[in-house]
Amino acid sequence: MTYSIVARDPDTGEMGVATQSQAFAVGNSVPFALPGHGVIATQSMAEPMYGSVGLDLLQGGFTAQEVLTALSSVDPQPQRRQVAVLGVNGDLAAYTGEQCVEAAGHLIGDGCVALANMAASAAVWIAMVERFENSSGPLAQRLLNSLEAAEEAGGDFRGRRSAAIMVIRATTTGRPWHDMEVDLRVDDSPDPVAALAELLMTRARYQDVVRAFQQAIDGDPLTADRELELLRPMDPVTEPDQLMWRAVVAALAGREDAARKMLAELTTTAPQFLEAARRFGKAGLMPAEVIERIVPAS
Repeated sequence: MTYSIVARDPDTGEMGVATQSQAFAVGNSVPFALPGHGVIATQSMAEPMYGSVGLDLLQGGFTAQEVLTALSSVDPQPQRRQVAVLGVNGDLAAYTGEQCVEAAGHLIGDGCVALANMAASAAVWIAMVERFENSSGPLAQRLLNSLEAAEEAGGDFRGRRSAAIMVIRATTTGRPWHDMEVDLRVDDSPDPVAALAELLMTRARYQDVVRAFQQAIDGDPLTADRELELLRPMDPVTEPDQLMWRAVVAALAGREDAARKMLAELTTTAPQFLEAARRFGKAGLMPAEVIERIVPAS
């Protein structure tokens, strides 16, 4: 009892699936994704076989429609299911069983499929496709835009509770943790789509700072510091761990006064991160004498 979208970015080849429901923890049951092969959404008295075995079939060379045909033929109650399948080359297929609770249906668009049941009306899945087709930017943001359009059209008529977004790479690197680009879920919230939007923003900010920190300790602090400073006007929110990382990067780039100022903010709000900075020195990640100069005395 959910609405979802599966979609592909034609420029990057990335594939994604996003979903929202009044049910608890929809991210644990509806979206399935396998980097290099495809994504699947299975809902409406969801049968996980469509997701788990469906990905195996995509990996084995089945088309999206062949996946649906094969699995529905062994499902004792296919009339209760609603499924969308997207293969790595953009191959799309969708199915809405006749016993899905109204309003129930799906729409195949340009590089996407939206599907819903127990929706306020057919406008829900239509709005999802239209918003996706008319939006731009990273695939995760376009999927989020689609969920927001569904809410504006009435969404799940029972209300809201959980949401999730997954985005995967079109080709595998042999590092699954790298090939799953986005994997975010909100299991229990009065406004899960808004909470998911906040998580997407936090994820982007977090990754920028962590990437710069890694670049700095790997030997290029000047570039890392410059990139963080360019991002600062667009990133006014600074969490304690990110403030510590920013300070370390600034110090390694030679801006020790700025680093001391950043770490001074943590003296009363989050002193445990001052100790974390000290331990970077003990671990040999940066010169201990630099740590001594920038970390306030305890």
